[in-house]
Parts: sequence; structure tokens; C-alpha cells
Amino acid sequence: MSRVVELPRTVAEKMIAHARAGKPEEVCGLVAADDTGHIVKVIPVANAAEHKIVTYYMDPVEQYRAFKAIEEEGLELFGIYHSHPATEAYPSATDRRLAFDHMAGTPLYPGAVYFIISLADEQNPIIRAFRLPDADTVEELDVRLV
Repeated sequence: MSRVVELPRTVAEKMIAHARAGKPEEVCGLVAADDTGHIVKVIPVANAAEHKIVTYYMDPVEQYRAFKAIEEEGLELFGIYHSHPATEAYPSATDRRLAFDHMAGTPLYPGAVYFIISLADEQNPIIRAFRLPDADTVEELDVRLV
């Protein structure tokens, strides 16, 4: 797969708006692509974590509805996004741990791109993208706004 993610500006703007609206808590959601692999939609999902300031956990019912909507629209999961309201856009140890089945050690969403929106500099939000092929590896992808 490509080392460059082409992220439509409209999708990036929705992700950033969601992150700003949720600050100081982390927000999260899904990113969907069409059958050609082009990102076409972002679906916010409520953060059900106990400590939303420092982590996220997608509300299971909303997450199910989001996956169902993706399927019904003939789309596919491209990635998962969440925000870091006050820290850099890089997967924390918790982010990496939560991306894997702790029993089997396998990725929960193989091939998914993990987007992180940093609002550490509120005037200049940053979106970075990563693959997490195993629990010890973080591969950064270039994000190109289109």
C-alpha cells in the first residue's frame, strides 16, 4: 500500500472541527473510502472512555452503527481517527495497545490507517497518519491534502 494518504480537505476540516468541538477531551471516529480506495467520509463516534482527557474508547453502539452505515453505503473502512487535544500527533503507548487484540496480539483492524489530530497549537492543527502493523512498530505515512 502507498506511503502517502490523500486526504480530502473537506474530510480533514471535519476531523479538525470535531477535535476542536471536543477539546479538552479526545474525540474519535471512523474514516471510510469508496471502492477505489479514495477517502470520502468521516463518521464521528462518541468517546465512551472513562478518562476522555487522555484516551478514547469508541462507544460500542455508535461504533456498530458507523460500521453498519459504511457497509450499507458500499464503502469500506479506511481508518480510525482520534484527537490529542494538548499533545503531539503520535500514537501513545495506550493508542498502540488499544489497536491490538490483547489475547491474540493481532491488529483489531488490519490495514487500517490511524489518524491523529493534534490541537497542541490550536491555530495550526496537525493531522498525521500511521500504520501499526504490530504492537512494537509505528509506520508514519505522509498526509497529502487534496
